[in-house]
Amino acid sequence: MSSPIESLTTLKKVSSQKGWFRNRSVVYNGLGPLGAHMFKHFLPIAAVIAEYYGEEVQKHIESDWGTPVFSYEKNKRVRHSTSSLFINYFYQDHEREILAALDRVEGEIFMIPFQPSQTLLDFVFKKAPRLQFFQNTCVIQDYFEDKTLLAWKAEDIGIPLPAQAMLSPFSNVSHQKLIQQFPEGYVIQVPHSQHGGGTDFIFSEGDYQKVIEEKRNMLGKSFDRTTVKITPFLSGPSLNCTGCVVNGTVAVSPPDIQIVGDPRLVTNPAMYIGSDFSRQGLTSGEREEVFEIIKKIGLWLGSNGYRGNFGVDFLTTVDEKFKLKEIFVSEINARLVGESQYMADFEAMKDIVPLTFFHLAEYLELDVKAEDIDAYNDELPDVEGSAVIIYSKDKGTFRATGGITSGVYRFEGERLIRLRDGWTLSDTQNEDEFVLTNGVPWDDLVIGHPRYGDEGIPLIYIMTRKSIVDPINWRILSGEWLKNVELVRDALKLEPCPYRSLAEG
Repeated sequence: MSSPIESLTTLKKVSSQKGWFRNRSVVYNGLGPLGAHMFKHFLPIAAVIAEYYGEEVQKHIESDWGTPVFSYEKNKRVRHSTSSLFINYFYQDHEREILAALDRVEGEIFMIPFQPSQTLLDFVFKKAPRLQFFQNTCVIQDYFEDKTLLAWKAEDIGIPLPAQAMLSPFSNVSHQKLIQQFPEGYVIQVPHSQHGGGTDFIFSEGDYQKVIEEKRNMLGKSFDRTTVKITPFLSGPSLNCTGCVVNGTVAVSPPDIQIVGDPRLVTNPAMYIGSDFSRQGLTSGEREEVFEIIKKIGLWLGSNGYRGNFGVDFLTTVDEKFKLKEIFVSEINARLVGESQYMADFEAMKDIVPLTFFHLAEYLELDVKAEDIDAYNDELPDVEGSAVIIYSKDKGTFRATGGITSGVYRFEGERLIRLRDGWTLSDTQNEDEFVLTNGVPWDDLVIGHPRYGDEGIPLIYIMTRKSIVDPINWRILSGEWLKNVELVRDALKLEPCPYRSLAEG
C-alpha cells in the first residue's frame, strides 16, 4: 500500500476518504494573517486573529475566503512595533465579537496560534472551551526556548554548539576579558527572546555599554543574577530548518538560508530580514547533518512533552572562499516559525505534503505511520522560493501614498509592472514574476507609533522564485535584490503624516 503522505495530491485523496478534516475548521492566531494560509491546504479557516492587517487580507481572506479577520491594526488603523499591546490586551477588548463569530461556525474548531500567550490561553480555556487548543502552552514553550537550557543540554542531546560557548550571570560578564577571548566580537543572549530582541552582537565598548544599559532596564533587580549564553561571533551565514514532533518520531522540512541583520537594510544585527530556499547551496552531507540535528532535537523535545512544529536556527563558520566549514545550533524556536507561513506554499508547489500537516496529525492523532514519515524525510526534495521583508527606514509617522496593492508583479528596468491579482508565490508562473504581499499598506493606515514614531516597521513582503542572497556571502542580500527592495520601498512612497492616537480604535 502506498503511503498517504507520498505527495500532497495523495494526502488530499486519503484524507477525504477517511474524513480526517470533515466538519472541522481552524482559528489562526498570529502576527500576520497570511500565516493562516499554511493550514488552508487542509481545513477551512473559521477566523483569523492577528496583530497586523494588509490590503491582501481584505481581498483574499475576508473577501475570497469569506473569513472574518480580527486585527489590532485594523481596529487601531496604526501599524507599530509594540506587539505586547496586541498580545496582552486584544482578547480582553474584543472577546465578545470573536465569540459571536465563532458561535456561527459549525463542527469542531481548532485554535492554532503561531505561539501561545497567557491571554490567549485564558480566552480559550475560560471563555471559549469549545475550541480545541493545538499548540504547546507558555510553560512548555518557555522551557524549551531557554537558551541557557540548550547550552546545558546540548551534550546530552548530541548536538553541536560552538566550542567556546559559555554561560555566565550578568554580574560576571566582562567586556575586556571577552573581547580578548573573542577579538572578532561576541554574542550575548538572554534566556528568552524572539525576533532578535534578546540577541545582541558586541564588537566594541560602546556596543557593550548599550547592551548592559538596555538589559538593566529590562531585567531590573534580577539583572545581576540572570544567566546569559555567550558565544563568539561566527562569520558564516545563518541557516534554519523546521521540524515537527509527530506520532513518536520527527518530520523535517527543506533547510533555508536566513538573512539576518544586513546593515544596509536594518540597524539591529539580529533582526530577521528574509529566507532563501532557492539557493540550495548545502552539500548532501551538510543537508543530512542539519536533518540529523533536527531529528535529535525533535526526539528530545517529544520525550519531554513537546508536540508539533518547532524550528532550529544554526550558526556556521566559513573558509576564506565563504564555503561552509562548521554547523552549530544557535537556538530552538518551540512554536511555529516565520518560515512556516509561506514554506507550506513552497512545498505545495512541488506537490510535497506541507510540514504543517504533521502538526495537525499530531494533535488529531491521525494514523500516519512512523515508517511513512521516515520515508517522507528520506525522499524530501528541495523547494524553491524566497521571501524578504521590507522595513521602514526613518523614524516618524507615515502614510503609503504610492497606490501599491498586493499582486503578481515583474520589474521592467526600474519600474514595477503589476500583472494580476495574487498573494502567494504559487500565484506566479515563472521566476521573472514576484508577489507583493503580507502587510501591504492599506487605505487609512498610519505607520509609526504615535508616542515615539518607531523605525524598522515591517511594510511589505516580496516573494520570488529566485535566490535572494549574495551568491558568495550568504549573510546579505544580493546586489540585485537590494536594488529591488529599494525600488519597492520607493514605490510605496511613504510620506510624513500626523500621528494617530491608539485611543481612537
